[in-house]
Amino acid sequence: MIFGIGVDVLKAKRMAQMYKRFGDRTAERMLMPAEMVQYRRTKRPERFLGLRFAAKEAIVKALGTGFAHGVWLRDVGVVQNAWGRPEVVYSARGDALRRKMGVGEGHVTLTDEDGLIVAVAVLLQASKSAPKSAAGARKKPATKTVRKVVAKRQRPVRHAGSKR
Repeated sequence: MIFGIGVDVLKAKRMAQMYKRFGDRTAERMLMPAEMVQYRRTKRPERFLGLRFAAKEAIVKALGTGFAHGVWLRDVGVVQNAWGRPEVVYSARGDALRRKMGVGEGHVTLTDEDGLIVAVAVLLQASKSAPKSAAGARKKPATKTVRKVVAKRQRPVRHAGSKR
């Protein structure tokens, strides 16, 4: 079941102006460590920062908190997996808060066109604990934590015959 949906629209020019004024300090204040790794590899830093800022805004809107109530700019983020798909990630504080609120997995999509950047985030409710079996023990939930899933998917994909 859906916990929340968040949307953010940002003028790309706004992020370009911020980047021009503050340079890499913008990234250092805004991005999580995993995002910084990807930022350092990008050839279009203003676009990267704009997409990430819009995604963070959409995620906190879906949480219903905005950047308040214990959620900071570096508590939520988006990293691309090995296939380029954006995935929602959380800091330790962000992860604790989302669990407390009953939020499970999150999904985000990003796009930019004609000077606008758009992000849409959908957060799902956490799955309920499995009912007790006849023996009284609880079954393990089928979902993994976001960090484990992201870490697993970020490993490079190697194909037979690959020179890398």
